[in-house]
Amino acid sequence: MRRSLLACSAGGLSSLALVVFASCGGEEERARPAAEDAGSDTALVGNEAAPPEPDAEPPPGDVCGIRSGLQASAAWPLRGGCTTRAGWSALAGPTSALVSFSVAAPVGESSPAVSASGVTWVGATDGHVLAITNAGTVRWAHRTGAAVSSSPAIDIAGNAIVGSGDGFLYALAAEDGPRDADAGADDAGVEYPPAKVVFALQVGPIASSPVIGGDGKIYVGTTEGKLVAVDRDGARLAWTSTTNDTRGSSPALGQDGTIYVGSTDRKLYALSPAGATKWALDLGSPVHGSPAVGGDGTVYVGTADGKLHAVGPGGAARWSYATGGAITGTPAVYAGAVYVGSEDKSLHAVSTVDGKARWTYATLGAVGTPVIGPDGTVYVGATDARVYAITSTGELFYAVNVRGSVKTAPAIGVGPALYVATDNALVVLSP
Repeated sequence: MRRSLLACSAGGLSSLALVVFASCGGEEERARPAAEDAGSDTALVGNEAAPPEPDAEPPPGDVCGIRSGLQASAAWPLRGGCTTRAGWSALAGPTSALVSFSVAAPVGESSPAVSASGVTWVGATDGHVLAITNAGTVRWAHRTGAAVSSSPAIDIAGNAIVGSGDGFLYALAAEDGPRDADAGADDAGVEYPPAKVVFALQVGPIASSPVIGGDGKIYVGTTEGKLVAVDRDGARLAWTSTTNDTRGSSPALGQDGTIYVGSTDRKLYALSPAGATKWALDLGSPVHGSPAVGGDGTVYVGTADGKLHAVGPGGAARWSYATGGAITGTPAVYAGAVYVGSEDKSLHAVSTVDGKARWTYATLGAVGTPVIGPDGTVYVGATDARVYAITSTGELFYAVNVRGSVKTAPAIGVGPALYVATDNALVVLSP
């Protein structure tokens, strides 16, 4: 069956002609889209234009862990959706490949966070941290002294906590800052309204994304090889712990508050909330991404040699699964499956029980960090400038050209809406 649809997008993206593309079934690797589709505005849509039926059972345990340090009603308060970084949302994702709007900005590797009011916070490689309304305008901004690849986390007060390569950890409020503050401007020279800076604490260059504990303490890694804990008011460093990481693996929290973080020294670390090292497991290859914690406490993390590792909360290796390329993103966990993108240009679905492949879906670019909707649909971007929606059985629901390389995790918001950071824009798919 083939059908033609038309989707109009705002914010400078042109109309997208949608053509149905039949996806393959079964447990084998899915067929790739035709190469000529990779740079076009033609979207790929699966066998049905309607949303897929739920394929998965609800996830076991509490996949989101400790929430009390985050803004209570934020749709997507930090990278990975919650403090476990499991990548799962109770909010439905968009059911069509329609671009609602885009905001031109070099957001690069910063993953968006969506607040309770619908304001989206995201960093940019030009040093800005932007607060974007659900109408697609920059409402506030703060200019740091270096590129921002850190992803914001929204604390209980609604402040965006985010790090910069300039060595500072910032807390920014969704309020007007002083008029004499320099918030910078967009590429056209239009000045941004300044955001209010609640605090700015120097901790060392940051590429990691903060996670916030139940007591409000902020945990974030520096590229100088330290994991630091910062008091909720930003007044001081509570403690530092050496991890030797130079890439910026983002910490994740277990159900009991244990902090898990990877490192370029090849180890996965587990630390207590007081900063004591519980254990460190050598995974045999550098960790460039971040761990995610499942509902049963298992920690999932990828390594530069292309392996996905499952590690028990006590530090015992359970299994590993080999992809065909380096893993630089974070796995997502849902209902007995862990999903991971790889530089082998595929999304892999792996059984959490035994580490065996359920299916793979091939794209035309390195695949980033996936997120999962409540019906089991997996949303993920790739460096082929597409965002893919794949059912939990590995079927293509849709894919759309977002006109920029996608290297980081999308965010799911009310609408339904999917917020996607590319190397040149924040793109929002809805409804």
